Amino acid sequence: MRKGKNPEVTDNLVVTHHIANIGGEEFHYTVTCGTIVLKEESVKSGENAGESEGEKPKAEVFFIAYTRDDVEDRSKRPLTFSFNGGPGSSSVWLHLGLLGPRRVHLDS
Repeated sequence: MRKGKNPEVTDNLVVTHHIANIGGEEFHYTVTCGTIVLKEESVKSGENAGESEGEKPKAEVFFIAYTRDDVEDRSKRPLTFSFNGGPGSSSVWLHLGLLGPRRVHLDS
């Protein structure tokens, strides 16, 4: 086992730009995906109680965000959070079967 400081955990994002043609209308959109590090602030105890020791990573969360590009005020757009995945249920179907800009059409 290696001794010493753990490597720093940082957000890791990928951004791509796309065009979709829906109902004869062209839509430009951005896809941002990656991991966001969730951190917890740690405080000292004892003589220096209450002083910050800084933030420590607690978890990484993977996400995919689809954002329409031609919107001036994004605060007025609807926002949807969708959760899935885990043993026996891949999250791919949220994007390819329901919520993503492109869908897989199945015969059954």
